[in-house]
Amino acid sequence: MLDIFKRKSKNTAFTFTHHQTLSKIQESWDSLLPIHHHLLSENLHFLEQNTNIQGHYIQVFKNGNFSGNIYLQKVKVPINNIGYSLKNFQKLECVINSIKSVSCGLDFLVCGNIYRPNQEGYYFSDGLTKETVFEEFISYIEDLEKEIGFAGILIKECNSPLVREGKFTPIKQDVSMEMTINSNWLTIGDYVEDLDKKYRKRFLKIQESGAELQKRELSSNELLMFQNKMFELYNQVYSTQEFKLTDISDTYFINLKNVLGEKLKIYGFFRNDELLAFTTHIYNEKQQMEIHYIGLNYDFNKKYNLYFNILQFGLEKAIIDKQESLELGRTAHVAKASLGAKPTPNYNYVYFKKHIYSWSFQLFLRKMYNNIESEWQTRSPFAAGVEV
Repeated sequence: MLDIFKRKSKNTAFTFTHHQTLSKIQESWDSLLPIHHHLLSENLHFLEQNTNIQGHYIQVFKNGNFSGNIYLQKVKVPINNIGYSLKNFQKLECVINSIKSVSCGLDFLVCGNIYRPNQEGYYFSDGLTKETVFEEFISYIEDLEKEIGFAGILIKECNSPLVREGKFTPIKQDVSMEMTINSNWLTIGDYVEDLDKKYRKRFLKIQESGAELQKRELSSNELLMFQNKMFELYNQVYSTQEFKLTDISDTYFINLKNVLGEKLKIYGFFRNDELLAFTTHIYNEKQQMEIHYIGLNYDFNKKYNLYFNILQFGLEKAIIDKQESLELGRTAHVAKASLGAKPTPNYNYVYFKKHIYSWSFQLFLRKMYNNIESEWQTRSPFAAGVEV
């Protein structure tokens, strides 16, 4: 496979170059990006070294001038997660592939970061719009299909919708759970006072169930000491997910701390000296705290309400640290709504070269979001008259 593939897109001034190794273009790649941008090579090298992700790096030129970066993550979507129709369609191929590989699925390119929310996989210099670039990029990437090998492309979580969708299809149902932090909340007690009677009682009961646990920030030495235990606890949570795309390494958390420094806080939940759970909080420039990956021991989850205590602890920290909002992610909508989070729409777009993939993927999405909607209830835990 070639390391670089360069081609001028048809009838335009755009040229794209494809690289499989970031280190060879690191200086020019970084030169276009603002300070602290999530696509800086330091952050992408971390993903290369601590996950099983395969990165692809596209540089965009207009009239010969370097004008943009596109970051792609190649993942394998298991056939049984796509849909019954596609599973039948590729049954014979899967049998053949199973001789060479235990897994069988579709190779997919994600423009963005599947490990973090709200991180666009592209950056263009002033004057270029994403609509213009991606319209030309599709023609280029179709020619590159044999070099990379992929069934489709997902543009993940654009900050704004595509004005012209072109060959991309929007995924309209996708939401993440986000909570606005009321500026009047100076302590978690202020938040509790704004809950209605039912939810206040529930909050205090959960808080009481975890009262005997010691919660503390883990030092770098403790991250190293508890590295294997944290990975085990993380995998207990990860194993419950139906839709799995990638893995992280056991060094993920300590190396993430090395990259993010004080922007990352990792807290352990202890019973005596035994680590029962942990949570990771990432702080971004928009005064938003993100509850990143968590881990917990399910043998103690019911007794100590570990999952709900992790959520409540995260909210408390966001209030103390004077954050404007709390990002809670896509899962467990009802639990997070009960805390006060609301669904925020994401602007995701998908493209398939073959119609059979697109049709099956749409069936999969319909089934997945129908399952979410059957459990979803729009709710507010706050007393009448409280605005958040």
